[in-house]
Amino acid sequence: MTETTILNTRPEFSSQRTAQIFENNGFSVINLPCIAITMTDNPNEVIAKLNKISTNDTLIFTSQHAVTFAYQLYPQLKLIKENTVITVGTKTAEILEQHSHADIWVPEKQNSQGVIELLQNLKDIKSITLITAMNGREEIQEFADSHSLELQQINVYQRQLPQIDKQILKQVEQTNKLITLATSTTTINNLKQLVSSTTWQHLQNQTIACASQRIAQEAKKQGFKNIINTQSANPAEIAQFLTKN
Repeated sequence: MTETTILNTRPEFSSQRTAQIFENNGFSVINLPCIAITMTDNPNEVIAKLNKISTNDTLIFTSQHAVTFAYQLYPQLKLIKENTVITVGTKTAEILEQHSHADIWVPEKQNSQGVIELLQNLKDIKSITLITAMNGREEIQEFADSHSLELQQINVYQRQLPQIDKQILKQVEQTNKLITLATSTTTINNLKQLVSSTTWQHLQNQTIACASQRIAQEAKKQGFKNIINTQSANPAEIAQFLTKN
């Protein structure tokens, strides 16, 4: 795997940390952020929703950004022992621990499927509050609907297309043994918009590492031929998975 290059599509917010993890595991890395993270356009509405979180709610923070922007918008947000608190990923939990002393559940699979498996083993869930960004997390939404659970989705941030360095795109075209990181379906769709048709065809013939089965299905739909499901969005776990496989 030492001759393999990772196409690091993570947002700039976490791009350097992700790159360092893969480099420490012997990979070369090309940084091509496919998502720009910004605050929601309707902060007052979001603050009002965060203020109404109830003690009966099961709270799910879907990313580090969800925690950061939730507390940036509403620093008074307090989680208590009566709340069931779930985070997607250990890093998300670490950031949440800086703001709250509530007990935090972290699914073994650090993706939406892992959250669902955890929810299936919890009792007396009446409502779910999903703290996230607009779009994505359809699996959790479908789970709530199929189990007649009240679901409130609070979009504390939004994803946008970033500006891309053209020299980076040329580097991608010239690189073989390339593995694209896909930690969301948005990543794949944005990547398609950001690159030329020639670069896109090149990527379709390389390998794509997807964080869940749903993302893998989207990769297949978008014409990727060599798809790996890492079952995790955690970069350290992905690096270990790729090294072993």
